[in-house]
Amino acid sequence: MLKLSIVTINYNDSQGLKKTVESVINQTYREFEYIVIDGGSTDGSAEYLQNQDQNLNYWISEPDNGIYNAMNKGIVKATGEYLLFLNSGDVLLNDEILKNIVLNLNQKAVYYAPIYLDQDNETKKKVEYPLQIDEKFAFTNTICQQAVIYHSSVFKNNFFDENLKYISDWKMHFVLFKAKINFIHLNVPFAIYDLNGLTSKGETKYNSHKERLKVQFLEFLYHFLKYYGTNKRVLFKVLKIFLRV
Repeated sequence: MLKLSIVTINYNDSQGLKKTVESVINQTYREFEYIVIDGGSTDGSAEYLQNQDQNLNYWISEPDNGIYNAMNKGIVKATGEYLLFLNSGDVLLNDEILKNIVLNLNQKAVYYAPIYLDQDNETKKKVEYPLQIDEKFAFTNTICQQAVIYHSSVFKNNFFDENLKYISDWKMHFVLFKAKINFIHLNVPFAIYDLNGLTSKGETKYNSHKERLKVQFLEFLYHFLKYYGTNKRVLFKVLKIFLRV
């Protein structure tokens, strides 16, 4: 089995797609497969993928039902022992990084690392995560998905919730944590997260927060009360969310 599958999803972001594809195919380490799921873009993305066909193990351009439907399509096609989701616009840190990272992948676990943030081609800051993830962090915080590498076994009984628009990766991480899947910290960052993505800007970032509070309340009420039960500000936000439904 190949050590690593890299999955990129894209929709009408041909420039971001080119950045991501180039960062992957320029890696000196070659024992990986590369899968690109395009949502039926009309901006030249499909034509670009056709031109890169020799560098891709699998690609498709067809309408989908959003980010997490596209990611689930990638999971189904992946054959690697580990999966990394690197979405359109995100890039690997440098051309040598996969060679260094794969040496640390040796358990059926979720690996996570620090990540750099990028906006308008200007690297901003390095985001650090705790060396050990506890329940409170898993419930109340989010690890950037581009900073995570999953053992393929975690997807045996789990897919990303396609009913969610923004925070299915947060939900996946919390469900895996509750299922006693080991989260292992890698102290070497391997990706740069593009802040121009859907869940990173303006109104969508606000809606992402609202969606997470709603899911926390409806699906994980015990944990919601445990960590937010005395927080009047959060309780008021949840009340407003449901009054507007």
